[in-house]
Amino acid sequence: MADVVQYKMERMLPELEDLEKHALFSRLEISEIVKQRRKFEYRLKRPSPLKQDFLAYIDYEKALDSLRLLRKKKTGHRKLKKSLSDYAGVSRIIQIYGLATSRFKGDIELWFHYLEFCRERRNGRMKKALAQAIRFHPKVPGVWIYAAAWEFDNNLNAAAARALMHSGLRACPTSENLWVEYLRMELTYLNKLKARKVVLGEDEGTLARSVKNAKEEQWRNENKELFMTLDDKKEDDKLSNLHDGDSKEKLDLFREQGLSVLQTVYSGSIKALPSSFSLRTQFLEILEATDLAHSEDMRNEILADMKRDFSKEPKYWDWLARLEVVDLNNPESTEAMTADQLSRAILVYEEGLKIVPSASLFDCYANFLMDVIHFKNQGSQSSEHFSAASHAMDPISHLLVVYEKAETMECITEDLACQHVSFLLQLGKVDEAKILAEKLCSGNFSEAVQLWALRFSIEMRFIQKNCTPNKAALSSIFEPLRNVLLKVPISEAETIWLMALKYFSTHKQFFDKLVETSMTLLVKHGGSDDGFSLSSTIVNFVLQRDGLGSARELYKRFLALPHPGHSLYRNCIELELNLASSGDKISLGNARKLFETALTTYDQDVGLWKDYYNMEVKMGTSETAAAVHWRARKTLKKSISLLPSQ
Repeated sequence: MADVVQYKMERMLPELEDLEKHALFSRLEISEIVKQRRKFEYRLKRPSPLKQDFLAYIDYEKALDSLRLLRKKKTGHRKLKKSLSDYAGVSRIIQIYGLATSRFKGDIELWFHYLEFCRERRNGRMKKALAQAIRFHPKVPGVWIYAAAWEFDNNLNAAAARALMHSGLRACPTSENLWVEYLRMELTYLNKLKARKVVLGEDEGTLARSVKNAKEEQWRNENKELFMTLDDKKEDDKLSNLHDGDSKEKLDLFREQGLSVLQTVYSGSIKALPSSFSLRTQFLEILEATDLAHSEDMRNEILADMKRDFSKEPKYWDWLARLEVVDLNNPESTEAMTADQLSRAILVYEEGLKIVPSASLFDCYANFLMDVIHFKNQGSQSSEHFSAASHAMDPISHLLVVYEKAETMECITEDLACQHVSFLLQLGKVDEAKILAEKLCSGNFSEAVQLWALRFSIEMRFIQKNCTPNKAALSSIFEPLRNVLLKVPISEAETIWLMALKYFSTHKQFFDKLVETSMTLLVKHGGSDDGFSLSSTIVNFVLQRDGLGSARELYKRFLALPHPGHSLYRNCIELELNLASSGDKISLGNARKLFETALTTYDQDVGLWKDYYNMEVKMGTSETAAAVHWRARKTLKKSISLLPSQ
């Protein structure tokens, strides 16, 4: 290994001498370069070099070459004839990339780094690197797209780019990106040909559809007298009017060819990906952005195919409805939604519900109306656009109707129910929200934790707002709360437990009942070994409210239950250790008892043994620490290496 590294270092001598000759690096700097390169070379010659070793070497060489170029520019040597050092750095980086990709052939990210370097430096290795990448990753669409883009943009070779795309589609026929990028490439090529015709004066316009602001176009039409028309332009208009009939009959071959290309690619893509909804939408976006012949007919054809294939899917109706309005995700849009647009979108959703009466579509419907309300409140929507609309078209009132309709059609989910209640609260209708929450929780959502949590928050707010909390009022909340806590597993009811403990922590009678309820559940299901620990949470509440004495009594009750759980032991040990660190001998004894009790169940827990040993080292004696260490070695056997040495 040393001989190979020494041989490589000796081959660098001409390059290093050239750097010193042109005064780009001093002798001391060259010595440091040699030292760093030797270190990297030894790393690469290890039996199993890491990917990071190659990348670190490449980053160093890139930084070194950038420094060389900077110094060459500063010293004015840039205009001189290129020497060996101008090529050696890039050549070495290419060599390291070659070694890295040979060892990590399956790392596609590494291959793209290699390709990007070749593209940026234009070193003539791109074709070879692309061929290797395609050979090792023929099923990665991104490689074919990258290769075709390089041929099309850098080499201006449309035929080679088309051949690469065809090969890619044969290798990856189910890639949406390949189909879309292939269509974009073909239309871009036609647009370039048409642009050349325009430059030569043989044609006019482009295939790219010009997007004009509707308000600007309307203003221009209303103020035509403000624009002066040149006389020669008028004469040209007169001459053009003479041949108007001929020009209408003349076919625009580029627009026709563009349509033909789109039809061909579209038919091939839907055969390969008949169930891809996003592919159809991307084709429509391309069609909208391109000025093709009979584009409206093609658009209707795609929409008809989508309705035929996806009319049973909620996402189709959601997309179709949103197509009727402006971009709701862009509040700064210069366009404003009209009542007619909103009405058409609502009609689409209503038609979809007749075909697909599902909770998913109701969810999409409600989210759409929420977006409309948000869009309107952002100031992009002026009030006069809805002034002529009927009450049914008001998005707020219509959203309430949608929630009620979902409940009537039995398509309501827990999320929709929570949205309905929350929306009423946003509107300030607290009484209606309270009645609705009670109704839903007593029906199909008797065990819906999220909805129950929302209901209890409303109930608590309602009691505090309207009266001073008394025993009767608190009982009206506590009893249904206790019933749902007994039904729902502890791990799922974390939110409700935390709300209940926090709210009733100042009401001892009800808090004690919550503790008894938790005892009942823990006897039945046991404590938690990880995640949410109900017993630990209650102990912490009692510690903050009543102090250490009450907390100790309570955790002893919990520990007496069958399978109290790893989390409770950890919490109680931490509680006692905090006091033992301040010199409390009683707490130290309690901590030892807790460790011993926990280890009877979790004797293979290395972390527990480690904490026990560390406690004895810090707070106990050398004899007690040695005893714990010996027991850990005997119990854990091979895992003893994880423990600190005595």
